[in-house]
Amino acid sequence: MIRPGFAASLLFAAPAAIAWVPCDQKGITPPVAIHREAPSYPQSVRAIGIEGAVEVSLTVLKDGSVGWVRVFRAEPRGYFEQAAAESVRGWRFKPARANGAPIECRMRTRVRFALADTVTEAAGSGGGARPDPVYPAALLQQRIEGYAEIEYDLAPDGSVQNTRVLAAMPRGEFERAALAAVRGWRGAPAAPPARHETRRFEFRLPDTTLDVVPPTTLASAPFPMTACVRRVTGRVALEVKTDAIGRVLAARILSAEPAELFDDTALAIARASRLSPAYRDGQPIAATALLTLFFDPEHATCPDSRSPDRDPPPGKRPLPRVTRHDEKPLIRADRLAALSCGAAQPVP
Repeated sequence: MIRPGFAASLLFAAPAAIAWVPCDQKGITPPVAIHREAPSYPQSVRAIGIEGAVEVSLTVLKDGSVGWVRVFRAEPRGYFEQAAAESVRGWRFKPARANGAPIECRMRTRVRFALADTVTEAAGSGGGARPDPVYPAALLQQRIEGYAEIEYDLAPDGSVQNTRVLAAMPRGEFERAALAAVRGWRGAPAAPPARHETRRFEFRLPDTTLDVVPPTTLASAPFPMTACVRRVTGRVALEVKTDAIGRVLAARILSAEPAELFDDTALAIARASRLSPAYRDGQPIAATALLTLFFDPEHATCPDSRSPDRDPPPGKRPLPRVTRHDEKPLIRADRLAALSCGAAQPVP
């Protein structure tokens, strides 16, 4: 529930005598960001569970600093405007140029506020015993956005053990950055046994243009009868090649537990699935991804078994992303995909 008591307003007046040149005007070399720190999430707003976005108009001055700032759209209104404006004022750019000389120009940008906080260019942000991963420099420079999901065991002494990548888009730098961060985490000591957790990191640029990203949707395939009869669980990790909208073009198995039992089913599912794509500068791109499928006869259509829960109540569905703003872990049992002959199912 949104409480109006937290509303705050900002008024910005543009100097009437100045008409700035648009930064994207023909003949102008646009400014290049060299420091764009993500804004702080307002604590009072985070406490009541509100997300949103703010669109800001700003001028980049000849020295690369930000001059005039004006919030011209916010959704919802009254919650994030001040935090967005304060953050944008601290940004720094390589200034725009016309005929080789630096000039002032005006541009627009969009700042997102998500409770499932994202990994931005602020290296190791979050602090404490669980800092965020470092955004890979090469992908930051190329303006590539994606995600990585890591599973691990939290030992009784608070250390992290048995880390493994479950999903990554695109493969490579994002998964290495996420693994490096998680392996250095520390938790509070607890009584045995070790606790299994999963974390998903969304790597997003501070000025990302992405709003609603298409979810990963798994296809369906018959559960192997041998696994049903023997009540065998398993997992298969695959490397998949996707097109720009996330359709799987090819798939190969990287590992399987137990060996071979679920291979054919996993390949059939993967090849007919669609993944949340990677992005370059706001546009979806073809990429190679890592996908892990889990199999459990208790969550599939087997003879003499209950039907899988096709649409679990909201309280049972795990959160899609978990970071320092939402430290509730995803429990391993909640992540098992119901892989059977039914409708396609979104990945948590």
